[in-house]
Amino acid sequence: MRLNRCLIPFLMVVTHAFGAETGTPILLGIEPPCAQAGTRQEVVLRGVRLSDIEEVMCRDDGVRVQRIGEKTVLPGSGKTPEKDEVRVGLEFAADVPAGNVALHVRTRSGVSNPRTLHVNRFPIVAETTAASKRETAQLITLERTVWGHIIGAETDWYAVDLTQGQRCSLEVLAYRISPTDLDAMLQVWGPDGRLFQEKDTSQLYYHDPVLSFIAPQAGRYTLALRDSLNGAHQNDARYGMSSECIYVLHVGDYPQATSVFPLGGTTGQSIEVEMQGDVRGVIRQTVKLPVRPTFEFAPMSRAYYPGWIFDKPDIVLPNDGHSLGTGPLFVMASPQPSLREALEHRTRDTAQPLPQPPFAIEGRIEKADVDDWYRFALPKDKNWRVDVIARRLRSPLDPKLTLYHADKSATPKENDDRSRYDMDSTLIIKGTSEEVSVRVADTRGEGGSDFGYRLVVEEAVPQVNLTTASVEMMTLLPLFKTGHYISVPRGGCGLLLLEKQGDETVPPGPLDIRISGLPAGVRADVAKLPLASGRYPVVLTAGADATLAGSFAKPAGKAPGSDGTEAPFEQRLGMVYSHPGQTPWHSERFPSVPVAVVEALPYAISLAPVSEGVQAGKKASFKLTVTRSPGAAPQPLTAIFPALPPGAVHGSLEIPADATEAAFDLEIPATCPPGEWPIAVVVCDSDAAHLHDSKWPYYHSNNQNEALAVRGHHWTSTPLAYLRILAPGKK
Repeated sequence: MRLNRCLIPFLMVVTHAFGAETGTPILLGIEPPCAQAGTRQEVVLRGVRLSDIEEVMCRDDGVRVQRIGEKTVLPGSGKTPEKDEVRVGLEFAADVPAGNVALHVRTRSGVSNPRTLHVNRFPIVAETTAASKRETAQLITLERTVWGHIIGAETDWYAVDLTQGQRCSLEVLAYRISPTDLDAMLQVWGPDGRLFQEKDTSQLYYHDPVLSFIAPQAGRYTLALRDSLNGAHQNDARYGMSSECIYVLHVGDYPQATSVFPLGGTTGQSIEVEMQGDVRGVIRQTVKLPVRPTFEFAPMSRAYYPGWIFDKPDIVLPNDGHSLGTGPLFVMASPQPSLREALEHRTRDTAQPLPQPPFAIEGRIEKADVDDWYRFALPKDKNWRVDVIARRLRSPLDPKLTLYHADKSATPKENDDRSRYDMDSTLIIKGTSEEVSVRVADTRGEGGSDFGYRLVVEEAVPQVNLTTASVEMMTLLPLFKTGHYISVPRGGCGLLLLEKQGDETVPPGPLDIRISGLPAGVRADVAKLPLASGRYPVVLTAGADATLAGSFAKPAGKAPGSDGTEAPFEQRLGMVYSHPGQTPWHSERFPSVPVAVVEALPYAISLAPVSEGVQAGKKASFKLTVTRSPGAAPQPLTAIFPALPPGAVHGSLEIPADATEAAFDLEIPATCPPGEWPIAVVVCDSDAAHLHDSKWPYYHSNNQNEALAVRGHHWTSTPLAYLRILAPGKK
């Protein structure tokens, strides 16, 4: 039976005093970073400002928090800040799907960033000191998951005993699980001491290697795991994690497929798939596709998390669910009728005729320097999207899409990459009832049996979705951006800043935003916008007597009108950052945002425009009023301005510790559309210098010879205020 999602409160009395200040908690890592389905396991949550922990939050069904136990302080030294450790007992249902589950820590002061824990079917083994040398390589039994650390340029050594002809499959999770930068290199040494196999990357999991082989002789095979860059890119003390990198290694005699064909089919139908890549040959299986579509989210702006996105689409498994690999294969379910490519359609003259769209073609470029051709008519007076889906489903195909009109003298339309970070191809064409020809090719002229693709032709209805935007875009490192997990102080406000992502077909008009799943005692004030906007501020307010609690809230949007376009919500959060420029090398998708009611703050802030209206192109004046609690220690505050009228910008504003008011002016661009535009100001209990510190977040020391003291931040927001903007020359 599946367990309920875990939202288990922490009720133990805290008997151990922590030295760190309270504030927004940061979860650095989970050890061990893996667990076996159907078991109970104790893990250690390591981070900062976890001393007032109340709850461990998890979105995933089948995971239950049994207890929150012993807490420990790891003292800081030199440039290493103090950290907290909390032991937590977890229980995993037997039917938890293989993959990552994300945990957040909720304290009385805030809610943390997520960290992931990998769940699979194998028993868990920890590395020992024997793994530090090749001569004493740690012996591992097959069908096990081992976890450990790679520090700098070290190598971890393991050994497996195999009989002749026995299969050994290996899969590494490094970027997909580690909080730090580990570009894993996996090597296998034979019983004769010679290098037998080596793998640095994989088709399915990019920088995480996958390797499978059949033992040519009986004996002991030695496995070596290291950082391919010898630790050169491992994150440093700016993240407070030193250079330790966690990994998970699956070792077993199981089929290790690396690709699947076809790459999808029609929702709710059963399809016959062939899984390729296993050393024992192709695996064929009938798979029932889900009844809901997959991969339905709009393209996200590359300004946010431009790293590789490891989606969580549906997983292809045999009927028994246990005999195929450890990681997912990727398959797409969509509502269009699904067709297979013809045997011969390699030229424009032999292009495969297709019915009137919508449809999806399941094809592959099986040989180098070969193209696939199709022809079909696009009904007039509608816009049509012609989309090649390959890399999104882990195909090695780098598709190039070219559309030719019936008039051979007309210039063809072509697309290679949808964006800088998306190698798939998309065209949007207005139908004229004429027949068009479409060519699908590999940009590099390569091909193979695993170079599959889906050619999807459908009406170009708007693709739009919502995500969270950071409320302080240019401060701190992006791993700990504020605004992706929302703390709402009792009697105060927090800002949930939503951002709309979509394509050019999104209709005009503001979205109708709805928020469900908020904690008890929290209400949402959704900003009313006069026109469509890229950002939608939502102020969350908690009553003074609201229960300290957390939940996963789910925003959703709808375009104007009863039949408007739905805008589902998803977060894409960077989980591992590295060079260059702290780029996210691995991101995860989440369908909801954590919201927590926290202790009341010793200050509150409100915003009011000095005048009722202002002409576009003029200056508007505002006043911030700070209400400080009697007896509270004076502290400076920093205001930032994430929700302003279109085109208006304002830098951070520092409010001195003894001030109760602050005034500021806002330049309204002449291009700002007239209307009642919402404004919200976010305030942090920090001076601007520490808020904009580019080092590891939230620490400082008055004496460079002393250990760094962790400095926590608390965040709150003003209620929404509205500024009436008039057209130039209007009064």
